[in-house]
Amino acid sequence: MQHKKILGVLAAFVTAAYCAAPAAMAVETAEIPSPVTAIQSLSVYDEYREWSQLDPRWSETPMGGTTVRRSGCLVTSLAIMAVHSGSIDSTALANMGISNIEEFNPGVLANAYTNANGFSYDGAIVSWGTISTIVPNITFGADRYFQNTEKTAVAEELKALMAEGWHIIARVNNGGFHWAYIESVGADGSVTMCDPAVDTHDLYEAYPNGLQGEYWMLKGTNPPGASAGEQEASLNIEIASMPDRTIFQYGEEPDLTGGTITLSGNDPENGSWTKTVDMAESDIISVDLSAYDAKTPGEYEIVITADTGSAKASVSFKVNVCHSIGEYYVNSEEPAVVYSEQGDGAVQYTLKKGNIIHIAASDGKYGYIASTEISGWIDMELLEKTEDHLHEKGDINNDGNVDKYDLSLLNTYLQQKEELPNGVSVLTAVQLYSADLNCDGIVNLEDVREYLMLI
Repeated sequence: MQHKKILGVLAAFVTAAYCAAPAAMAVETAEIPSPVTAIQSLSVYDEYREWSQLDPRWSETPMGGTTVRRSGCLVTSLAIMAVHSGSIDSTALANMGISNIEEFNPGVLANAYTNANGFSYDGAIVSWGTISTIVPNITFGADRYFQNTEKTAVAEELKALMAEGWHIIARVNNGGFHWAYIESVGADGSVTMCDPAVDTHDLYEAYPNGLQGEYWMLKGTNPPGASAGEQEASLNIEIASMPDRTIFQYGEEPDLTGGTITLSGNDPENGSWTKTVDMAESDIISVDLSAYDAKTPGEYEIVITADTGSAKASVSFKVNVCHSIGEYYVNSEEPAVVYSEQGDGAVQYTLKKGNIIHIAASDGKYGYIASTEISGWIDMELLEKTEDHLHEKGDINNDGNVDKYDLSLLNTYLQQKEELPNGVSVLTAVQLYSADLNCDGIVNLEDVREYLMLI
């Protein structure tokens, strides 16, 4: 039996309360071979089944008062399970402070546990549920014991658990706490494992006495029977650059020009890949604008989804619709106060529901009214944009008829015109256009006479 990379690591294992060395690793030599050279060119998917707690790339990563090298068999097995189950998504990557699945390894997971206060001083995992806070797609089921130790009976228990979708990490050595990830069970009762300290994947070759009772049950994105190479689990999407504009005027549709996203993934044909594309690229990118309402000022979420055919990933960002300058009417039962300052200061005027005003400037929340008699700021939430399509001549209320109701509106306008200050009206610009029956550019008593002749 070959032990992963460093035979003499037994002495370090024995000191770790929760990751003791396999019993077969008795000290028979005082010489410790040199650490294996790190493999830098392989993808995570090419090497995760061979991950060792002794790998110098992460072996000295702290775990409480110990290290991955001394006590990291369980956290290494969890890292193997996370990749094999395809459970690492963009949320998990962010939780661990990395941007791509290719940056993931047992040391990264150990650091995440440390950041979550997940280790005791001797390197034991404090809480079973911590893995779910780091990798949300992984769910801890239970810490149990096999009902049997005989090879065939244990194989049947494992098969039943794995058929229910459970991934199993089990203790493998007599009298100690060395853990390995159980990958599959053969028809003959053989067990294939990924052991953080042993090169062979044959459980009974490495440990003739088999499993030692205790095991963890976990579920991930995919069941244990799936292969990580078949899962294309690493499709991630990130915003590389925001669109040139994220603030739009009332009535204006969003424009994603300048916006790009970065996609990264891993698949059997292409291996690990990364590319940056425009947000509006149509072959693999879709843009969800369903929440956006150009006629309602506010903040809206734009969702960008990438679909490679076998995997999807989404990212979102916020845009704003602001009130634009132009004509508005008061659409509030409460008084609409015009202040000298935005939301404060001296009261310049108090508008009533239905009053028409012109906003000369807007910062989004407040609009500025400027006329010879009123200058000040008003809360735009109290206003609504007026219509901008013309009515037929004479049809002020746009009901399809020129009648006494239109004449009544005209008379009200002429009466209020004498009472209201400059810049405030009871008819909109398009209504005034309709009321100017004689087309002289002025709405006055001459137009009343025209109405009387018509109706």
